[in-house]
Amino acid sequence: MCTVHGYKEGGGIQVDNCKIYGDEYISIFSSDGDIYMESYKKGFAVEKLDEILFENPRVRITNMGALKTILASAPRAAEKIGRMKDRIELYIADNGLKAELVLNLSPEELDAKNRDGLIREIAAKLNENGVCHGIKKEVLGEELKCGKRFVIAEGTPPLDGKDSVVKMYEMQEAKPLVKENGTVDFYDLKLINRVKSGDWLGERIDATEGTPGQTVKGEMIKAANGKNYPLLYDRNTVKEVVQDNRTVLYSRISGAVNYTDGRLRVLNHLEIAGDVNFSTGNVNFDGYVSIKGTVADGFSVIASRDIEINGDLGIGNVKEIISTGGSVYIKGGIVSKGQVKVKASGNVYSKFLENVTVECSGAVHIGFYSINSNISAKAVTMDSVNGRIIGGNTRAEIMVLAPIIGSESEKRTYVEVLGFDREALKADLDAVFRRISELKNEQQKLKCIISALEGKEGIDAFNRKEYNDAADRMAALKQEIRDLEDKRKNIAEYLKARGEGEIRITKTVYTNSFLVIKKTPVDLPAKSAAVTYFFQDGGIKQL
Repeated sequence: MCTVHGYKEGGGIQVDNCKIYGDEYISIFSSDGDIYMESYKKGFAVEKLDEILFENPRVRITNMGALKTILASAPRAAEKIGRMKDRIELYIADNGLKAELVLNLSPEELDAKNRDGLIREIAAKLNENGVCHGIKKEVLGEELKCGKRFVIAEGTPPLDGKDSVVKMYEMQEAKPLVKENGTVDFYDLKLINRVKSGDWLGERIDATEGTPGQTVKGEMIKAANGKNYPLLYDRNTVKEVVQDNRTVLYSRISGAVNYTDGRLRVLNHLEIAGDVNFSTGNVNFDGYVSIKGTVADGFSVIASRDIEINGDLGIGNVKEIISTGGSVYIKGGIVSKGQVKVKASGNVYSKFLENVTVECSGAVHIGFYSINSNISAKAVTMDSVNGRIIGGNTRAEIMVLAPIIGSESEKRTYVEVLGFDREALKADLDAVFRRISELKNEQQKLKCIISALEGKEGIDAFNRKEYNDAADRMAALKQEIRDLEDKRKNIAEYLKARGEGEIRITKTVYTNSFLVIKKTPVDLPAKSAAVTYFFQDGGIKQL
């Protein structure tokens, strides 16, 4: 180690030095890492400094003012003009993800023949400063230049997790059906976005966790996890199923897709604020349908549950009204030219019927009259005190109740009761009671399961499946109990019939009527007032 000791001559200091350069004009030397220069006489060529610095790459001039003064006022005692650079300088980025080296070495020291020793020296420098990750050893086999900064190590940047990707059911634009031959059916407008139970309604590719990074010193860098955006949906009609990294939404029921306040749901009750006409097209819906207005001529309404047509004007020459799993209510009645067909698995309610075909698995309730209509049902009841059946063919399994049957001027009126097995009907009623009781017990157990699962802070995949299965079953139970209650009420009403089949006339039956109970014709008098006919003990009875 060179040392500096004090003596003054011409304002300078005397040093025991490590000589860097010397000639008749100047001397440059180092002591304890500092660079000193003294001058002997004027005349030193400043251009010579570049050559000296090139040959001595560790020299860093930090005080050009002092250097110029020493040269201009020669002779002058030694003064500090700079600082020795490290042989190997290491720079680490503030974020710790990059380490760079600068080699302050002569061409001889950088030569490939001296590379092994240099590599050991670099390794010691890195180790001394804790650089241990991402070292780029391959760069040490390349050409190395003095004073040029190069990357010796790169850390691993953290990889933030990806946000979830949500894709939801898109509502389709209402437009008429284009047939295969290119014609457009304006009666069949795709107004309702129909789905079936189990249909796809949306999904979320779940957010991913971030991958931590690592600095060149081996320190962990925390990564941000992706954001999991919520799926907004109605849990009563939509369920979620976790599949690997996806959360998929499926419809619990068949019905129409709807968004309310941004929340997806499936409606099994379609409400039409006005009429069914060219603005809506034909209605074919898996669920309940309520129509505030009427149904225009030529259009049809088909639903799997109850249908309500609430317009005061009723309907005319519509194509068909069909409920495959419920009842039909037509507030204003039907007047047609014989083209209308109404079908229901439940009951049919209408203010009046004229030239209509009705096929019903339940009871037909008519407010005022049935004229020239063909009716087939479990029971037929005229609800008005002056209600009448005129013309047509009315056929019931259990009973027909009407104030007036037939007329003096109209064509013949046919009324037939096929008859029923009372004991079998009672057995059906008992079975319905038992089934309702069983379902309500199961319903109570499911409520406990659902309540317990909803109380948990986090639901794992197994519990989520249990929750979804319980919710699905609960929805099915509600519908089954509702259907059984309707069936119970109907059977109880049927059992009020007398004997094995009944025709009850509360005012008048005209002689041009033809009445049959259990294939046995009823012998009518010339004109009859209130009378009840029923089949019992193998024959027709009268009250």
